[in-house]
Amino acid sequence: MNAPSKKAWGYMLGLSVVCLLLLLYLLALRQSPPLPNQPPATIAEAKPLAQREPPAFEPPAESTKEEVARRTDNSTVTNAADLYRQAFALYAALTNDEKSILGDWRTNVDASVESALCEKIRPICDLMHQAAAVTNCDWGTDPIMPETRLPQLNPSRSLARAMVWNAAHCRSNDATGAADDVLSVLQLGHTISHTAIIGCLVDLAIQGTASSYLAQHAGLFGPDDNQRLTAAFSDPSYQGEPSRALEEEADIAEREAARLAALSDDDARNELTNGWVVTAGNPLTPPSRDAAVAALKQVVAAQREMAEALAVSCADGYAVWQRNWDALRASNPLTGGFLDSLGAFADKAERGEVNRALVVAGLAVAEGAPVTLYTDPSSGQPFIYTKTTDGFELKSTYQINGKPMTMQFKMTP
Repeated sequence: MNAPSKKAWGYMLGLSVVCLLLLLYLLALRQSPPLPNQPPATIAEAKPLAQREPPAFEPPAESTKEEVARRTDNSTVTNAADLYRQAFALYAALTNDEKSILGDWRTNVDASVESALCEKIRPICDLMHQAAAVTNCDWGTDPIMPETRLPQLNPSRSLARAMVWNAAHCRSNDATGAADDVLSVLQLGHTISHTAIIGCLVDLAIQGTASSYLAQHAGLFGPDDNQRLTAAFSDPSYQGEPSRALEEEADIAEREAARLAALSDDDARNELTNGWVVTAGNPLTPPSRDAAVAALKQVVAAQREMAEALAVSCADGYAVWQRNWDALRASNPLTGGFLDSLGAFADKAERGEVNRALVVAGLAVAEGAPVTLYTDPSSGQPFIYTKTTDGFELKSTYQINGKPMTMQFKMTP
């Protein structure tokens, strides 16, 4: 499960390398379509912040397509992760062309191809629905350390795209089934969010994929399905997700500080000497173990303080945190990189909050509710409503690249 241990000093000073890897990961996340009527570049513009790049999923040798197909009785499964891994293996067995089609729910294909693909991914969808009904999901990655691999992240994003494609193309005449698909996608996102900042970011991306589909099919769902979807996007646990992610990041840094402090003098010196990097062409002198441990403890304190701030409000909380920690970020190069990156995370979290509120408001307006009942989290005022030829548009005051965040809802088939 785990890759060879990274150097403790690389955990702190290797931020420039990590940011490059995370930027590449963000480009992968941008494969899904942007939210309706949002500028394509806006959703993925901020740097991702997690310290781990999720590797590609490689199914175990025994998890061939035939082996998974033989696992027909999942009634006694008590860990949803086991069901998700079966779905990963089935998805991995698809052809590259099939994966490309499933990667964007807007992709249209010939009726015969669509029918065949719907049939082929049905076992994947069945596993997703079964997993969504299991309350426990243990990926077996705790306690997470800087070197811990999280192989469930990339395939989870792929499964979410496939399920939304299924809702759009295989459930076009089955609104309840389509709603079930979306709900299973959101449940998968919840399980992924429990893996620090990187998991939270993947969950936000999964929410974006689901909401883009719902907005363009708002007229499909009746009152009962609308109620279920609204409840899912209104889940209060979303509000605490960014705060929890930062607490998990603080736990990781704290464990790393303890590990470094427990090393012998020779081992600590070796790690810190061999782990130093070159930033902007300038070599950084490796610090003493005491300085490295002290820097990690400062990172822990900063992350926990920001977690407390975000528990109240992503926007206001970050502003308070920033005022308190600007001096530290400017004065201590050993912690500045970590703290600088937290602003982008707070921004992504606020976008997600506005996005969910837009979905909830849009589904209600589609049922005839007045938009004045639903407030924009970024302003505390109702969203701006505009009627369109095939539905309506809701606009937030929250801006991305200088443009208001909007979502268009389509009411006609």
